[in-house]
Amino acid sequence: MDLTTLIAYVFNCAVCTTIGTIFLLTPIQKDVQGKVDSFSKTRLCLAASALIEALTSLLYISRIINGVPHLSLDHFTSPLFIYFAICIDMTAIIYLLHGKQPKLRTSILYVTPVLLVWLTHIILFIPDYGLTFSAKAYNEFITTKPAIYTCYALYAVFVVETAYILKSVGKQTIRFRQHIDNYCSGKSRSQSHWLIAVVISIVIYYIISIIDLFTSDPMWDSSILWILSLVIIVNSIAFIMCRNIYWEIRPAFADNDNTPTTAATTDNATDADKAQRSSDESKQKQEPETVTSKPSAEISSIDTIVTAWTQREDKPYLKESITIMQVAEQMGLNSRLLSNYLNSVKGRNFNAWVNYLKVEETKLLLLADRSVSLSDIAYKMGFTDLASMSKIFKSIEGMPPSVYRQTH
Repeated sequence: MDLTTLIAYVFNCAVCTTIGTIFLLTPIQKDVQGKVDSFSKTRLCLAASALIEALTSLLYISRIINGVPHLSLDHFTSPLFIYFAICIDMTAIIYLLHGKQPKLRTSILYVTPVLLVWLTHIILFIPDYGLTFSAKAYNEFITTKPAIYTCYALYAVFVVETAYILKSVGKQTIRFRQHIDNYCSGKSRSQSHWLIAVVISIVIYYIISIIDLFTSDPMWDSSILWILSLVIIVNSIAFIMCRNIYWEIRPAFADNDNTPTTAATTDNATDADKAQRSSDESKQKQEPETVTSKPSAEISSIDTIVTAWTQREDKPYLKESITIMQVAEQMGLNSRLLSNYLNSVKGRNFNAWVNYLKVEETKLLLLADRSVSLSDIAYKMGFTDLASMSKIFKSIEGMPPSVYRQTH
């Protein structure tokens, strides 16, 4: 018995079981309509995939204890379980980044080919080995030509559909960033990167898992298993930390998906928040939603409102974290109407527009008092930090603020 490998699998099984159980038993939150909120759905998906990983490790543990070569599971069983876990976590990513359920047809297309290969694999096993499904019988079967062919079929489906899933994850992430850029600026936008970090850690986990399938050395196998255990722990911690961040940016999903925003009945949702969101929903229902259909006179009227807001003495765009819903309410406009106006007339999304206003104000302050430090200016202009101000300033002006001050 390889004690080192056994300990690695036991630890991985314990980690996955613990995380899966905690996520599964955590009370489910519901929105005002009584539906399970998307963050809870994400957590349930992560719980399911973690328990699948725990079951996979349990199969390996059983084989190691019984003295049966365990790496033979890498040929078919482990890739099969990994693929199902990937499909579940793909659903979790969609819930996390867009707050909505994947299309049923897409889910069926993901699962059906693998299920057909799996059923074929089982059907080929039964005639010669019956319904025993013993480890030794399966190890013997996996070396036969029919089993090898089904393994190749599984690999082909696995590679094609996993590549498609990774491409889809990339598109979902890009779309998520576009939604956030059209919804918030400053600290809220920066914190939203934690959600992307969760997605990246999930992708890294499965890349390492796939690499592990090609490992025939037990020492390397156990080493990679420790890494996988650490990755899933980090992933779970990052996901838990995203809870409050998620509810700050959650309205961005509804605002961009053309659906009404619902306030979650969580401990962090105050009565004021619910009233604010309810007011925004009412405005979205009552006001027009596009700028392109408006006559030029009305566009000019919106332009006047926007210009007046930017010229306010309190300079509201300098707040560290501001959302388009807050700005739209101050202007007396619908948030989607304002977003369409900024994109079609100003040629910028909400985040870029706010950053442009901040940079314009920063330029004035840089030259008004050259003794003020750049760090103080970054704080006054509502940037998260000096590095953020320098990056944004350079992207708009083509030079960092320090150089701008020296050359003007």
